[in-house]
Amino acid sequence: MNDLQTKKERFERILIHREAADRPLVSAWRHFIEAERDSAALADATVAFQRQHDWDFVKINPRTTYYAEVWGNEYDYENYDGVVPAVSKAQIGQAADLRRIVARTADAPPLREQVEVIASVREQLGPDVPIVQTLFSPLAVLEYLCGHRTLAAYRPAVRSATPLPGILAADPGAVHAALQAITETLASYASAALKAGADGIFYAVLGLARDGYLTETEYEHYGRTYDLQLLRSIAPAPVILHTCGPEAHPERFADYPIAALHWADLAPGNPGLHESGPWLHDPVAMGGVDERLFSETSTAAQIREQARTAIGQAGDRPFILAPGCGLPLNATAEALRALRTAVQD
Repeated sequence: MNDLQTKKERFERILIHREAADRPLVSAWRHFIEAERDSAALADATVAFQRQHDWDFVKINPRTTYYAEVWGNEYDYENYDGVVPAVSKAQIGQAADLRRIVARTADAPPLREQVEVIASVREQLGPDVPIVQTLFSPLAVLEYLCGHRTLAAYRPAVRSATPLPGILAADPGAVHAALQAITETLASYASAALKAGADGIFYAVLGLARDGYLTETEYEHYGRTYDLQLLRSIAPAPVILHTCGPEAHPERFADYPIAALHWADLAPGNPGLHESGPWLHDPVAMGGVDERLFSETSTAAQIREQARTAIGQAGDRPFILAPGCGLPLNATAEALRALRTAVQD
């Protein structure tokens, strides 16, 4: 295959046409918590990170709480646990509060702010660097509205820790109404994001499919139903779906209308890339490297080895090389360089 000339050509070949390109796509992303409450600062930090590392596409990482802010959740931004600020006011404390969740539009200030970020990143990087915007699933947004941080990464899956099972059981009809309102809101926002310059959506169901959290039946009724509705509204723009952490069951999402499926293939309880052939057909596999390695410069050789192994396992199939989740805040430049250059070896 002839070398492709632009990042956008490679992005479209792999994510739209599902064909192998001259090489796999490669990207990584992180939160910029010092900049995430100001649209100009977040755009500038995102652009600087891209210019430093030259990823094949940019995944914008807004603050994790902006979806819930649409309906009035409030957070203490002086008190972070990792990349999530402490909640100071949640909209849903009991099932009766679900009626507060009504459909909004992309003009809601927290959403409009992120549309501005996309437009600024697009203006600064020009037309040839693909951009994907992060979007949490409706069920994940509902959990945030309950004042609880949705399960992600390697945090333990403890069912008794989340308010979701109780809320789902208390008033299923009100839950469905709230999820429908959230879905309509996110669909309006995704449309605005694409119009502002995003080339696709990074759709995070987070850890909601993990063993020990929700039952498979609960996820089928309250997760999958609204996932599919929202994803169909985003089509035909490419969507990368991310299921987070160990035991994240990527196989349950393989039949979704998505362009790529991203999971931590090296995490306990997850299938490896080499095991995905029998069940992963149309979506492109994405992953290959343990995100926890990036906080130590000494792990660069291990990152390079994992990346090369993943590329080898992909063979002649289209593939996206990436960490299994967002980078640690102290990710080192040498570790990131090991990932970026692995596709060129």
